[in-house]
Amino acid sequence: MPTPLFAVHISDGALAPAWTVGGFAGAALLLAVALWRFREDDVPRIGVLSAAFFVASSVHLPLAVLPTSVHLVLNGLVGVALGRRAPLAIAVGLALQYFLLSHGGLNALGVNTCIVALPALAAGLLHPALRRAGVPAFARGALLGGGAVAGAVLLNFLVLLFGGADDWEALARVVLVAHVPVVLLEAAMLGVLVRYLEKVKPELLGSS
Repeated sequence: MPTPLFAVHISDGALAPAWTVGGFAGAALLLAVALWRFREDDVPRIGVLSAAFFVASSVHLPLAVLPTSVHLVLNGLVGVALGRRAPLAIAVGLALQYFLLSHGGLNALGVNTCIVALPALAAGLLHPALRRAGVPAFARGALLGGGAVAGAVLLNFLVLLFGGADDWEALARVVLVAHVPVVLLEAAMLGVLVRYLEKVKPELLGSS
């Protein structure tokens, strides 16, 4: 029997209660910042990115060395496209993944939002800085795409390590290693996408 899907989605009951409460507090802060000066014309872009983020969870990548699979995250794309609005798309996508796919957990929704959204926000902040510094579009996308996934996996590892209700160190290490192919794949994907969008639709790269 294959082992469960290794993902950057912590399930209910895996964390100590204090971390669960702290996760919701952190997510509320991220969403408050994302909603500041929210405009109606932001809705279509957030909707499209929420859908992309949700669909990515159904793209499974089998691993040759483990009897399981991992899935795409796309938080780098969400961050580069939405900037500080990224937590809105990620929170909606994670909620849909739980209610429609039973992926993740309801009590862990706050923590999972923080784990995925914080690297996305970092990608959104770094993208314009890298563009001003003259970093080529493909390199920019590859760095932010792979870095955002790596950041989420690292945060997931640290949360399981320090906030787990049980000793999850072995599982956390496996999750960390299992996502190396995802980091490489999403780096290449976002690199190609940023280079393409910069030529045909540069206004999609970043939110005011």
